[in-house]
Amino acid sequence: MVAVGKRQTITALIPAFNEEKHIGRCLKSVAWCDRVVVVWMGHDQTGALAKQAGAEVIVRHPIRQPDFTLVQQNVNWAIDHAATDWILRIDADETVNDALKNEILIILNSQPVTRNQIVAFGIPRNQFFCGAFLRGGDWYYDRLVRLFRPKFARYDPVVAVHEQFKVKGNVGYLTNRLNHYSHPTLKDAVAKFRLYARIEAAAMSAPVYLALAKMVVMPFYVFGRWFFWHRGYRDGWRGLLAGALRGWYEGLIYFDYLTRGQRKA
Repeated sequence: MVAVGKRQTITALIPAFNEEKHIGRCLKSVAWCDRVVVVWMGHDQTGALAKQAGAEVIVRHPIRQPDFTLVQQNVNWAIDHAATDWILRIDADETVNDALKNEILIILNSQPVTRNQIVAFGIPRNQFFCGAFLRGGDWYYDRLVRLFRPKFARYDPVVAVHEQFKVKGNVGYLTNRLNHYSHPTLKDAVAKFRLYARIEAAAMSAPVYLALAKMVVMPFYVFGRWFFWHRGYRDGWRGLLAGALRGWYEGLIYFDYLTRGQRKA
């Protein structure tokens, strides 16, 4: 890890569950940060591999199954204990390429924040799906706040789904992208969508008639938005498959809701 002159400092914050397949690649991509902190809540070799790579590993709330509320709580905890001017919050299945690194370094080499300056930045992501990065579809237009000054941002409130990262101040947007390896194979994508659908269904509250209507209509709407409006067709068969999978996921949420006893009459 290196520090350049008197530039502002930065922590790469990596909340991680069982990410032993990804953590090494992620850590290598953020080794230029002043601190690299892995907040680990899993039970595989992620923690040991991160320590071997030189990261600070903090074990908090070990669990057997993924829990997105704990991720938010752990990020808030890390914000409260921040020791640098900026935090780059990055998932273990993401990486920072050289172009994004250089764009962030420009920010770090600028003057410290004043009242009217930007205190957080949204970062777009390249989504890796079934062997290649997508060039269209809903995911291509992600702009998640991932680079921020600690005292101006946090998850509030902490919720099971549709997390809300609130920023008190101006938000800018970076040009270069994080690389996200969340769906390398169809099997990975299906497993992740099934998990997310169960979580969303458990948090849902809707009348039966409305859930039924959305279960029928939303998959077609989401696919159309993905493939046509967000130009998923640019990715050929991958775009077609990704859009269909995303539409299936939308219907699966309502199917799980209607069949798991959470529904309202």
